[in-house]
Amino acid sequence: MVVQIAVCDDEKIFLEDLVSQISTQFLENDNEIHINSYMDGKKLLEASEKIPFDILFLDIEMPGINGIEVAEKIRATNPFVSIIFITNRDDLVFQSIRYRPFRFIRKHWLKEELPEATEAIIKKIKDDNQYYTVSFNNSTMQIRITDIMYIESYKHDIFLYTEDEKHRIKSNLHKMEKEFEVYGFIRVHSGFLVNYRYIYSIDKTKVILNNKDMVPLSRYRIETVKQKLQLFTRGT
Repeated sequence: MVVQIAVCDDEKIFLEDLVSQISTQFLENDNEIHINSYMDGKKLLEASEKIPFDILFLDIEMPGINGIEVAEKIRATNPFVSIIFITNRDDLVFQSIRYRPFRFIRKHWLKEELPEATEAIIKKIKDDNQYYTVSFNNSTMQIRITDIMYIESYKHDIFLYTEDEKHRIKSNLHKMEKEFEVYGFIRVHSGFLVNYRYIYSIDKTKVILNNKDMVPLSRYRIETVKQKLQLFTRGT
C-alpha cells in the first residue's frame, strides 16, 4: 500500500525541511509513500479532488485559505483522512478541534515532535487495514474492520453493518467488544458497539452516524462514550 501524503505550508524553506523529515521518518519504518507538497491551500484543495490523501500535514496560518479551512473542506469529502496541524500558535488549536486532528506539531519543536507523530500515524494506518474474517454458508469472506460502522447483538446473533451490507455471525457482544475496542469501537448500549470513525453526533438517547443511521445510547454510558470518542479522535 502506498501512503498518499500532502504537506502544505506557505514558507518554502520550512516546507522543504518538513517534507525531508517526513520522508526520512516513513522510510525508516519501511513504508512506501508518495508526498505532494503545496505552498497554498487552494492548490491542495484542487489536488484533493483527484488524489485520495491518507495524511495531511497542514500549516494552520496561511494566506488566503488557511489550514483549518482546508481541513474542513477535505474532511467533508474524505472523512477518514488523518490531519496533523503544524503551528506556533496554541490559541488556534481549539478552533481546529472540530475537524478531528490526529496530532498538533509545534514548528519550533518539529524535530522533537514529528517522530512520535509519524510513529503513531504509521500504527494507525496498519490498524486501519486490518481485516475480520466472516464465515457463513460453508464459505468465508474478509471485511476491512474500518468499513464496519457498528455491531449489533440481537437474540443469539451478531450483526456487522457496513455502509452497503449487513453480515450475521455467531458470537457474543462481550467477546466482540474485547476484540474490536483496539480498533476504535465503543460500547454505547448493551446491544451495540459503534466505530468512532462514523460518529457524527451524540445526544441523550442516541448516537447519530455520518449516514444518518441512529444507534441507541444508554444514559449511564454517555460520559464514558464521550471520553473514549475524545481519546480516539485525538489518536491516543
